[in-house]
Amino acid sequence: MPSLSSIKASNAAFTSAYRPTALFVGGTSGVGQGTAEAFARATQGRAHILICGRNRAAAERIIETFPKHPESKYEFVECDATLMKNVVKAAGEVKHKITDADGKKTTLNYLVVSQGILSMKGFDPTSEGIDQKLALHFYGRWKFIDELLPLLEKASNEGEEARVMTILAPGTSGELDTSDLGLKKTYSLSKAGKQAPLYNDNFVAEYATRYPAISFIHISPGWTNTPGMTQNLPWYLKPIVAPLSHLARSVADSGEYLASALLNPAYKTGGFWLNENGEPIKKKQLNVDDLEARRLLVEHYTKEIAF
Repeated sequence: MPSLSSIKASNAAFTSAYRPTALFVGGTSGVGQGTAEAFARATQGRAHILICGRNRAAAERIIETFPKHPESKYEFVECDATLMKNVVKAAGEVKHKITDADGKKTTLNYLVVSQGILSMKGFDPTSEGIDQKLALHFYGRWKFIDELLPLLEKASNEGEEARVMTILAPGTSGELDTSDLGLKKTYSLSKAGKQAPLYNDNFVAEYATRYPAISFIHISPGWTNTPGMTQNLPWYLKPIVAPLSHLARSVADSGEYLASALLNPAYKTGGFWLNENGEPIKKKQLNVDDLEARRLLVEHYTKEIAF
């Protein structure tokens, strides 16, 4: 495992010939916030950073801590990403915010999606019929990616970095349940906890094949002491989990490791599945080679996010 000091040194050594543009969906708290803050430090403020989430006040507090540079540009985009229509609207706002004065859209170099929720509820459908946890952990993430892919492709075509990172749990054991994609028939907390990461694993494999000039990363944040660790738990579990949270990695330290993976030259293009230290997980942990199951998942996703 690389030491925290070596990770910080690597991030501090980051340089870019151009001002990068990065979007952090779920960046108002938790590991998304930590990654955005570490990225801002790595660029020394010479970046256009957009934070997307529900809490404007939290975003403004975070942005206030970012390094200042003559080329700094920091913005907030509001979005409740449980609904796909909101994702489309927010992605449109992102496109507008990174449009040049002459009307030509600039590039998007880094897209990090980490929105999520820790909840003990059962199947909890949104007004669009998708379970809220799955909407955040899978559908909404890849809908954002779909909407913004043209800007990532433009970055790649112009010789710039073009990277996507989804932060969840790569290499989760099990197989895709193609008999109930979306878990509307056989939902359980355990099953949702396994299927959502599997969905992300398979989409990384699929999109890396479709867009070979772009980097697609699914990374684990590891055990991190985030606000969401306890806030949505039943009251009787909070006294048990709260003391253990102090043994977890801090949001700031987790963010350093995640940003390091995002910027790592070794992950420039292709599909990558990484552990919490930014190291590749073993191939045998992945279940992404069943092409028929993957095809069915893509087909299901395409129908589910259409409205």
